[in-house]
Amino acid sequence: MDPPPGMTPPGMTSDPSGQRRSIPPPPPGMAPPPPPPGMPPGMIPPPPPPGMAPPGMVPPGMVGMVPPGMAPPPPPGLYPPPPPGMQGNQAPKSTTISLEEKTKRWAKLQKKRYSHKKMNVFSAPQKELMPPDFLRKILQDHGDMSSKRYQTEKRLYVGALKYVPHALYKLLENIPMPWEAYKEVPVLFHVTGAISFVDHVPTVIEPVYMAQ
Repeated sequence: MDPPPGMTPPGMTSDPSGQRRSIPPPPPGMAPPPPPPGMPPGMIPPPPPPGMAPPGMVPPGMVGMVPPGMAPPPPPGLYPPPPPGMQGNQAPKSTTISLEEKTKRWAKLQKKRYSHKKMNVFSAPQKELMPPDFLRKILQDHGDMSSKRYQTEKRLYVGALKYVPHALYKLLENIPMPWEAYKEVPVLFHVTGAISFVDHVPTVIEPVYMAQ
């Protein structure tokens, strides 16, 4: 009995020339492809036109080609890594700190907390010692203050008067003892001759200090 027009008996297919040929059975262990929706069971769909691959297969010459703007799919069983910050499935890293590391951190923190900070203290540059004749010349020139050359420095001399008690105290402190013929001491003086100080602190042994 011939099948209805347009239909092929099971196990047979027709080529474009109208001739019928048999389809070999599928390999062992592989199930035959399911029929398209709406086709009775046991019927085989007609082959696709020349140049077009069957459903579920890539056409010849299109292997590995991806449409523009689309990323290729990952291989089976391989998934792309998650973006940074989204790795929630990974086990948390161990945060255990050894006792030696804790000791170093504690010592560093205490040193930074209680260390003496170096303050920016202004220190005047060290000046060279002048010969005694230089001071003698200043005292000689300022013996007579009535000259007109000192008229512009009157304000400076008046301001130096408040330091005169301290200058007298340093002078009396460094007076030579009766058994000393003379005593050389360093002197701190102003370049204008307004005032000068004996820049020395006499030191003696404790019994002599108590006897004084």
